[in-house]
Amino acid sequence: MRERIIKAAVACDYAGLQKLGDEKGPSVRFSYDPDQDMATTWRIQEEWKDSPQPVLARLVQVLNLPFYQEGNLYWWPTAFREGATEADFALLKGIYPDSMITDMRKEKSYIGMRVGISVDGDWQAAIQGD
Repeated sequence: MRERIIKAAVACDYAGLQKLGDEKGPSVRFSYDPDQDMATTWRIQEEWKDSPQPVLARLVQVLNLPFYQEGNLYWWPTAFREGATEADFALLKGIYPDSMITDMRKEKSYIGMRVGISVDGDWQAAIQGD
């Protein structure tokens, strides 16, 4: 599933990402508008005139970082786990501004894109923020 998400995101295939998210039922939790599907929300964020957000690029970057397992879910990145180390936060360089990484380190709380995929390949989460 991870590889399929990366492939769709690199191709900016919003419909393909939505299909992957709904492959085993409409189960992907994502940030922002609960009344709008994930693909539409991400397209709008990417195309914001005043402040476009690199949602798909960050999705790919995060999925290329190390993961950890919690219960039946694999989570990316390791900076999201409890007890994340300085090394976990260092891996975020180039994905987020240095000032944001510094703040996350200080607060010991990762608030960036985090992705969860179940051990049986069901994409469960793509959450940004708190």
